[in-house]
Amino acid sequence: MIKREDIRKEITPFTNEALDIDGSLFLYHEVPTNGIGYLDLMFDLKDLADEKIPYLGLLKSVLGYVDTAHYTYGELTNEINAQTGGIMCGVEVFDHADSVDAFRAFFSVRGKAMYPKTDVLFKMIREIINASSLKDTKRLHEIIAQVKSRAQSSLVSAGHSTAVLRAASYTSPMAAFQDKMAGIAYYQFIEKLDKEFEERKDDLVKELSHLMQEILRPEYLCVSYTGERDSLMDVQKQVKALKQTLHKEAVSVQHQNMTCVKENEGFTTSGQVQYVAQTGNFRKKGYEYTGALNILKVALSYDYLWTNIRVKGGAYGCMSGFKRSGESFFVSYRDPHLRRTLDVFKGIPEYVRSFKADEREMTKYIIGTISGKDVPRTPKMQGAISRSAWFCGITEEMAQKERDEILKASETDIQELAPLIEAILDNDAVCVVGSEPAIEKEKELFDTVLPLISC
Repeated sequence: MIKREDIRKEITPFTNEALDIDGSLFLYHEVPTNGIGYLDLMFDLKDLADEKIPYLGLLKSVLGYVDTAHYTYGELTNEINAQTGGIMCGVEVFDHADSVDAFRAFFSVRGKAMYPKTDVLFKMIREIINASSLKDTKRLHEIIAQVKSRAQSSLVSAGHSTAVLRAASYTSPMAAFQDKMAGIAYYQFIEKLDKEFEERKDDLVKELSHLMQEILRPEYLCVSYTGERDSLMDVQKQVKALKQTLHKEAVSVQHQNMTCVKENEGFTTSGQVQYVAQTGNFRKKGYEYTGALNILKVALSYDYLWTNIRVKGGAYGCMSGFKRSGESFFVSYRDPHLRRTLDVFKGIPEYVRSFKADEREMTKYIIGTISGKDVPRTPKMQGAISRSAWFCGITEEMAQKERDEILKASETDIQELAPLIEAILDNDAVCVVGSEPAIEKEKELFDTVLPLISC
């Protein structure tokens, strides 16, 4: 059997080279990519008002799927697929390793292409962000209907993620942002917008148009690029040219701090199973992040949570997670129970306090932990991991410290995490997505009970 000493001690280095393009951060990742360039144009959302966040979620589904000045959306899709490896708009959110509440969010336009097609990639990106037409309200309504339909499916099928995000949003500004942009709050926005589309369509066009003017600006642009050195100069040249085409007209900025409201909720569905989530933040209670938490996650998944929720409880699965920011969760997947599962969560501190594992067992847990971190990385993944580390404020020293803590962890290190787990559970933030009879039976656990899908 593999021993601890056989496991590689050093982390895989990050590939971050911070360059400057006319005042904008250009984060370069030099990675062999076999002639493919991976581009991420990131527009900082630091000045975005809270009420515009749901429109941001819709905008990422609209751009690239409507007509532009020179293409119908069908022609646009065909040209992009024929000439590049694809272009996609999205929102990227990064928490900060040194803060419990701080986070950064970016509206991103991601694309990839062979080096000789770099100019085409930028041409099509400019077409999307500068020449998209939002005036075809029939097409807008079609997109909204698609978004609503997909959200209805994903909110239920990925009910564990839905419940964790919603529960975390009670106390985490970052999770509250994500919920408004892609979670239950966003679905409620889309559902209402679809229902009231005829009355609101003109205002919607104005909102989306103004949002583009507000965020697609040169002062907000950052770039992350993964590719070989000989492609760098051409990409930098294209970025300079693109910056000149971005919005420069004056806009009013009314930034507001994200507000969080704790309201334990039960969301009813027509299904017969539950997704039971409980969240909390151990750093807000004075505890520090340690690499041993990665081992505890593995131990819970294969021992305590697995035995009590999967084997004895009959759920399909169970998960936990611990972030550097302190945000943590426990959740069950396709679970026939509700209150029983919350009682299982309450028992985690005692399990941790009495944790027993000899050297052979600890080595198994450590191997399981490291195998999740040392997965083979594609060039795109290497760039993405390095980018995330940069914007999360994670240095190579911090990553090495975490790895050292994992490799040196003992039975005692796990046992000492019991107070930290108690701090997470003390938050008592609970969200359940599940069957109406099960939630109604335990409704005293919730401040609010309402249908997940109302129409």
